[in-house]
Amino acid sequence: MVATKITDLTDEELKFMEELLLTEFSKESEKAKTWKSKNHYQLPHGKQNRILSCLNAIRSQQQLKKTLATKW
Repeated sequence: MVATKITDLTDEELKFMEELLLTEFSKESEKAKTWKSKNHYQLPHGKQNRILSCLNAIRSQQQLKKTLATKW
């Protein structure tokens, strides 16, 4: 199942994905800032919110792995 694929990723793979998403988010933020200063309105169809959603999913999975790995 596709839903279990993210749970199969290792911590290193999740960190790598997070780094990629942070880099892409930085690029998109810079693009949006440049667009707004040049055109005086917001960039239509920016990808920032979608990238943030993906980052939140990755971070949630990392937190879940840490929580489940903790022995009570």
